Amino acid sequence: MPTSAQVVVGTEAVVIVPESDFDQTALIHNLAGGALYLGGPDVTTSNGYKIDNGDKLTVPVGDHEALYAVAASGTTTVAVLTQIN
Repeated sequence: MPTSAQVVVGTEAVVIVPESDFDQTALIHNLAGGALYLGGPDVTTSNGYKIDNGDKLTVPVGDHEALYAVAASGTTTVAVLTQIN
């Protein structure tokens, strides 16, 4: 069963897809607030994968892994829909 959430992301890395015992597919939609950067627990605006405001992305997330995000500045809201594979 898919799970959904909207997460407010600031300038410090936060988990947007929690760790699971199973592989997951995450649908990411950067809703509002500016650029968002995706990566691991050490994600920054220098090493993350950039998602511009309004962009959508499908990301595979492996078992026992989590997906983190950080905003370029201020806060941004990201919608996340996850499905266990």
